[in-house]
Amino acid sequence: MNAPTDPMLSAADVAREDVAYPHLTEDEMAVARACGTTENYPAGWSLYEPGQRPVDCFIVVRGNLEIIDTSSRPERRIVAHDAGSIIGSIGIFAGRPAVAAARTTEPTEVIRLTAANVRQLLVRSGTLGEKWIAAFLRRRELIERAGFEGLRIFGPASDVTTLRLRQFLHRNGVPHRWLDTSDAAGQALLPAGQDRKFPVVAWGAEVLLENPSLAEVARRVGVQREIPDGLFDTVIVGGGPAGLAAAVYAASEGLRTLVLDRLGPGGQAGTSSRIENYAGFPAGISGRDLALRAYVQALKFGATFSVPVGVRTLRTRSDGRHEIITDDGTTVQTRTVIVATGVTYRDLGVAGLADFRGAGVHHAATQVEALLCEGRPVHVIGAGNSAGQAAMFLSKFSPEVNLVVRGGDLRKSMSAYLSERVAANPRIRVRLHTELRAVAGMERLETVQLENTATGEMTTEETVGLFILIGAVPSTDFLGAEIKLDENGFVLTGAQVTVTGDWALDRAPLALETSSPGVFVAGDCRSHTMKRVASAVGDGALAATCVTELLGTHA
Repeated sequence: MNAPTDPMLSAADVAREDVAYPHLTEDEMAVARACGTTENYPAGWSLYEPGQRPVDCFIVVRGNLEIIDTSSRPERRIVAHDAGSIIGSIGIFAGRPAVAAARTTEPTEVIRLTAANVRQLLVRSGTLGEKWIAAFLRRRELIERAGFEGLRIFGPASDVTTLRLRQFLHRNGVPHRWLDTSDAAGQALLPAGQDRKFPVVAWGAEVLLENPSLAEVARRVGVQREIPDGLFDTVIVGGGPAGLAAAVYAASEGLRTLVLDRLGPGGQAGTSSRIENYAGFPAGISGRDLALRAYVQALKFGATFSVPVGVRTLRTRSDGRHEIITDDGTTVQTRTVIVATGVTYRDLGVAGLADFRGAGVHHAATQVEALLCEGRPVHVIGAGNSAGQAAMFLSKFSPEVNLVVRGGDLRKSMSAYLSERVAANPRIRVRLHTELRAVAGMERLETVQLENTATGEMTTEETVGLFILIGAVPSTDFLGAEIKLDENGFVLTGAQVTVTGDWALDRAPLALETSSPGVFVAGDCRSHTMKRVASAVGDGALAATCVTELLGTHA
């Protein structure tokens, strides 16, 4: 194997290459051969091209294969694979199309493995499974670093629709490159055409879509899968930590599992640049990477995901089964439901904020939003861990990050380690006793007005990004009146339901069961939770356990 060439690779990067491009042992090759089929191809044969699906995985027995980036001009080799190498990606489990070409450079013998074959292989060999999954996850990082472009997204920095599309692709791990058409360099690369409607989605010089909906893009890149017919054992609404954990546990128990989400795996946690207090990751991990790992894990066990899909209605039929009506009118039937829709950040009651949403005002601080603020001042509003991590992450891009805190002590609401790190960062200015009073700008946000409530001093400051990370509003507006909520809109479960007198069955509700039998809730949208990733993951696992218990006793 010849890995992507990068003169800046560190020792850690070299280790990542060893993980990303492993060679199988003879024993591992024998296991793979028993699961797949052996095929021979001449030199110059294409195993697959971009856009083709389904795309199988391959193991090279002898010969050589090259992975080619056809989105660049001229085409270029990303990596070469020799005997013992694995060719494939996590997309095999999700049915995504190929994003590159795989071609032989000499007569080559391979073992072909379908998605079903790979699942069988992972069951047969736990050690091979570890190597396989780790390779799929690591090579995504290295291929992106090697300059693989994938889709090209053209649109101006001020265009909210372009930003929304970039957020969607980023969340779902779809390789892409944004070119700012308000910049001369980006405009020069825009494929020729009259009256282009942004965002423009291109592959190399070929325009694929203009001003598409997220659903159109999702279908094109294989993220939105057609929801299979038939009855599901459980449908999970929401793809955050709770929903992903529920999917892993439910699918691993052999339940027919479907996950629906409006944007993609990760939920609110997916916007966190670094999570450092989640057990098992002492160096921390980004919310996006944590979500993608759980997503792959659930796919490995056979869960089906479809995004972007919103749920309009949830209702229970007279026979006890449940129906979910999606925003496009599709009806999904299921024996149980797990609601894991989480929360959204609260808006501030400041005039004009809505006018700049996506054009300077954000509720997430990922690389997508950070690139819009590079080299210029930004403001973060909030005092919790999400705000602190956002400030730390943005300080890598912005020379001046203003952390606006209403109270007088950051340590009251932020973890001790993080508050100390924020205070020690020379690029972050902590503004205690400070509140936002006004915003202004033309096409984009340009200034904010702040008040120091301790002194009454008002200041008007330039900014290119206002990141509002405060409060939590439950995302439960699609639930009907039969599902009881607390006074703040969070869902009541278990013993909370019986106390209200809204439980009608002879049996007691299960731990995370709502007032509607067979409908469970997990994560931050549940009443009286910790609002932490670990808590949400535990909730998801418990909800799936409740589902298996219910289906086992009420089959």
